[in-house]
Amino acid sequence: MMTDGADARDDRESGPGSGLRPRIGDRLRRARRQRELTIEQLAQATGLTKGFLSQVERDRANVSVASLLRICEVLGVRVGELFDDGESGLVPADRRPALHFGGTEVQDYLLTPRTNRHIQVIHSTVAPGGNSEDDGDPPYRTRSDAQFIHVTKGEFEITLDGEVFLLRAGDSLTFTGRENLRSWRNPSADEDVELLWMLTPSLF
Repeated sequence: MMTDGADARDDRESGPGSGLRPRIGDRLRRARRQRELTIEQLAQATGLTKGFLSQVERDRANVSVASLLRICEVLGVRVGELFDDGESGLVPADRRPALHFGGTEVQDYLLTPRTNRHIQVIHSTVAPGGNSEDDGDPPYRTRSDAQFIHVTKGEFEITLDGEVFLLRAGDSLTFTGRENLRSWRNPSADEDVELLWMLTPSLF
């Protein structure tokens, strides 16, 4: 689920379903040093704090996708390069990487290999009332060519450029991901919503 996470919210320990688990600190540090950037310069360029970036490089903080995108853009690296470990195309159900794309009361799992550059598929479960609004930051645009949402259970409401779409189980929606205004929520008071969120090319 994609909304930008504030720095204060990023600086958290990893937990089940709460964020990116792989250890990427060493690769980020190497990329920063190769570009002869100090932690202070990276902090200024990304808008994140020096302390938080130091924690990320030591794998002591959970970094949201939004913040990771900002860091990688400044360092000139593709997010997928941080996770390139020669993995195969098989992603066993019990080894799905947990992600955190922002929002509250949501669990996201990556179903495609992190190194696949062509497509990314995410399985999301949003609890009743879960939404993108409580992150404190506005949604950000992605550089995708297309995004696709398919709801498998419950109801999912998403707003794109001010237009509200209510998707029920079996419904699908395709859009670019470059819309100016994007927010989402589970409008139900008592039922989880489950959905598949696909992006091409891969965000990672």
